[in-house]
Amino acid sequence: KRGHKVTLYEKSAELGGVFIAAAAPSFKEKDKALIAWYKRELTKYPIEVNLNAEVTDIASLGADEVIIATGSTPNRIPVPGIDKGIQAIDFLLGKADVGENVTIIGGGLTGCEIAYELYLQGKKPTIVEMMDDLVVTPGICLANTSFLRDFFSANKVPVHLETKLAEVHDDGVTVVNKDS
Repeated sequence: KRGHKVTLYEKSAELGGVFIAAAAPSFKEKDKALIAWYKRELTKYPIEVNLNAEVTDIASLGADEVIIATGSTPNRIPVPGIDKGIQAIDFLLGKADVGENVTIIGGGLTGCEIAYELYLQGKKPTIVEMMDDLVVTPGICLANTSFLRDFFSANKVPVHLETKLAEVHDDGVTVVNKDS
């Protein structure tokens, strides 16, 4: 809007990055609408958008300034059998199906939203969290975190706090709580 000549390079075939997965649950209509709004806004300005374009040599761009927005990388917990698990992003993007009983490792916002979505789908989620509370990340809206805690409690969704993943098996997981 300030008159710069902007060129956007996106490695994948779609704009939105991990926010696409974050907006995937059924109750995230406003997030889906925000992605659509950003895409519409880009068409209103002379912004060159290059999809399926991985930049490997920044100097070759000939740009005065370069802003790098590379997204995030999921954490890989170093426990035996971890490759038998499903990454959150794969579930959210519909790349992986889950069964009836699902253990979610991590009671942060992503894990809690996945558990909520699974419950809405009629499945039986269980949350395993190392901390002593759910969604302890600063800056998350208190109304959202309070709702999730209350929802899980009212609907008897099992939540295991101060508990960590020890191993992933073909048919389940082994966890260890603070008293073990």
